[in-house]
Amino acid sequence: MIQKSFDDINKADIDLLIDEKTSEFKTLEYKEKLPSSKDADKKEFLADITSFANASGGDIIYGIKAAMDSNGKKTGEPDKVVPIKGKTADETKLQIENIVRLGVAPRVKVHVKEISGYGNGGNGFVILIRIPQSFASPHMVTFKNTSRFYCRNSAGKYQLDVQEIRNAFLATDSQADRIRSFLQDRLAKIMADETPIPLTMPHRLALHILPLNSFFNQKRLNFSTDRDLTLNFRPIDVSGWDHRYNLDGFLTYRDNRETKLCDSYCQTFFNGTIEAVYADILWAKGGRKPQSGDTAFIASIAYEKYVIEAIRNYFNGYKALGVEAPVAISMALLGCKGAYMYTDFGMGLDANPIDRDVAILPEVQVASLDEDVPTIMRPIFDAVWNACGHPRSYNYTENGIWNVRSW
Repeated sequence: MIQKSFDDINKADIDLLIDEKTSEFKTLEYKEKLPSSKDADKKEFLADITSFANASGGDIIYGIKAAMDSNGKKTGEPDKVVPIKGKTADETKLQIENIVRLGVAPRVKVHVKEISGYGNGGNGFVILIRIPQSFASPHMVTFKNTSRFYCRNSAGKYQLDVQEIRNAFLATDSQADRIRSFLQDRLAKIMADETPIPLTMPHRLALHILPLNSFFNQKRLNFSTDRDLTLNFRPIDVSGWDHRYNLDGFLTYRDNRETKLCDSYCQTFFNGTIEAVYADILWAKGGRKPQSGDTAFIASIAYEKYVIEAIRNYFNGYKALGVEAPVAISMALLGCKGAYMYTDFGMGLDANPIDRDVAILPEVQVASLDEDVPTIMRPIFDAVWNACGHPRSYNYTENGIWNVRSW
């Protein structure tokens, strides 16, 4: 895999691979020609894609001829660029995406881009496909009723046997258990006030974002530049905040100078996991913090806006740190039992209040940090409204567009 953010890879990076004769390895492969319309070529292509997804992920570059040794065997080193011809880059990308979409189960998200500037007149291009390591593996090639599983090692792709398939499914279950265990532990600590800084109120919105690659591989990120961390990993709904390093990573927070209690904090762990806790999620009539006996409300527009803005900042922070998708997003409402949803069309008292102290909402997985945040958060926001007795979030149009003026 080219050690660079996918969006930043350009012609100079491809040229450098050839100039330095960078050999193929577990996460990098060169192909001279794109798969043809023949079924056998499509199956081979899908075997390549799933082998990367079921292993450590990687890059395939189409339009590079492999070097040969004196016996006519491929050496694994690139020889030269052979620009792709006969179709446009857009046609090529659409073809690749369609083959992957229809020929793999469960689906694999791939990133495809053209890198142009090759051939006579600079009108030729190569195609770079990045396949992230999947945490929904193992993926099976299903094209034309095929049922094959593939993985990769340093020698290339290979077909999994029955025991290896069984182990792959067990590994996926183990990964889900690790995520579940981490979230349960963190939510228990937040409920027990074992937070990095004391919170002002007992009711909290807890947002967790886990970059799956660094989370599972226990990768320790470089947090040496605190300015970028401070700006990108700010707490939810703040205009000013403090920051400091701690044993877990980097903490930003907004506290009361007198009480030292905190309304909102963002703990970014060294493996890139984010814990953003917002203790201003509930309000009473008159715009004041609820006290015992008050009817409490969630501000239906504001909380979605704050969460969306925070996630956008965090995704920008991931890009700056070189953290790539997939990521998992989880959100929970803690200590909010009895609260209603406050909307522009009423105070919500005609609906039902939240019926539990710990409301864990559906988890979503994100395949790209460039995805539209309101769109990926809709299942979670719908669940918050469900918990308050409504059929869905009314901040979305019937077509699924987040629009706070849709009323």
